[in-house]
Amino acid sequence: MSPKTVIVTGFGLFRQYTVNASWEIAKVLPETGIDKELNINLVTVEIPVSYNDVDVIVPKLWADYNPILMVHLGVSHYAKALTIETVANGHNYCNEDINGICPENTCVVDTKIETGLSIDFFKENDLCISQNAGRYLCEYIYFKSLSINKDRTIFIHVPELDEDQTAQKLAENLKFVINKLLEQLK
Repeated sequence: MSPKTVIVTGFGLFRQYTVNASWEIAKVLPETGIDKELNINLVTVEIPVSYNDVDVIVPKLWADYNPILMVHLGVSHYAKALTIETVANGHNYCNEDINGICPENTCVVDTKIETGLSIDFFKENDLCISQNAGRYLCEYIYFKSLSINKDRTIFIHVPELDEDQTAQKLAENLKFVINKLLEQLK
């Protein structure tokens, strides 16, 4: 039986971030041995902090790979640990991306999508859960993927990297989260 594909995306540089922890974590995730341990085809992709790029890249990833699980990562200075987002809104994206662009018509459409993945395990184990992905590219990419398949999509905010929160340590934590999500998709 050929392995199922799991896609993990991280974002590129933007604003004050000279290092984007989301991409750094996604980039070292293969070093955890996740693909062999979980028998998956792991695909990691860096996505520019651009609404137009998200609009093109996300549907293409779904079409090209038909992943069993799509995991989007984004950095947040509010996050102190991996923070699982449960919902994304399709409106009020009025902050400009790295190209100085805001998506059209998103300030008027009142739409919200919740992930179809169960996060009960994470609630029971005191992992961080949020219902506010931030109305910027993090929530935008989440909304785009949820619109394609809400039962196989999750977004996780990651903290900024430091001596205690290294990319390697957070990648190990992410491997645990992905494993728990895959268990419910079997």
